[in-house]
Amino acid sequence: MRLIILGCYTPYPPPGGACLGYLLKGEKTQVLLEFGSGVMARLQEFIPFWELDAILLSHLHGDHMSDLGVYRYAADQAIIEGKRRSPIPVWALPEPEEVFATFTYKEALRSQKIEPGQEITIGEFTFTFLLTRHALPCVAMRITDGNKTLVYTGDTEYFGELVDFAKGADLLLAEATYLGVDLETGATGHLSAGQAAQIAHEAGVKRLILTHLRSWYKVSDLLGEARGLFPYSQVAVERAIVEV
Repeated sequence: MRLIILGCYTPYPPPGGACLGYLLKGEKTQVLLEFGSGVMARLQEFIPFWELDAILLSHLHGDHMSDLGVYRYAADQAIIEGKRRSPIPVWALPEPEEVFATFTYKEALRSQKIEPGQEITIGEFTFTFLLTRHALPCVAMRITDGNKTLVYTGDTEYFGELVDFAKGADLLLAEATYLGVDLETGATGHLSAGQAAQIAHEAGVKRLILTHLRSWYKVSDLLGEARGLFPYSQVAVERAIVEV
């Protein structure tokens, strides 16, 4: 199982960067997690865009899905040119309804509803979902190929059930929007780098990658906060190829 970090920034990308997007590759399966601004261009550096087996969105905020609006035209053109013969499934929570309704597009895309607690199989990957604590309904994802396990937090505040959900994972990909000082001044709706590291420590994961980064924060500050609690912490680097 390989994870390619296409984009890692919020709420907007810096020059030359991209918002959230992760390409998950197996032996025969290619799945895109999130589809934020800048991810459409970045995806094509690694695979032909029409070869995706599925797209999964943790929730429907723009930094996680805005390039899907562009992708549907590209996927439609691939159908017209005969490069692809079937719609690409887009898995997401169905809220807000008016946004979810746009995910079915001609013969190119088909919306599929995620239900928290359900298990789905896409190629060699099995996904389970946990509803998180965020401004919009959002899910964390636990993904396994039967050998390795990746847990992705989506967007969330800290809560104990997330620790149980991440137990024993080979890799925890965790949002780290804040530093501890932000929480002290009342910030809500997201994790700090320290909280992400706390989850990694309590869950006994092997590695932690911090993502959902504010580009104006220093990597050294994020790492300093995280490694004080969990030494095996890294910060997401765009275009990095990670062996789970």
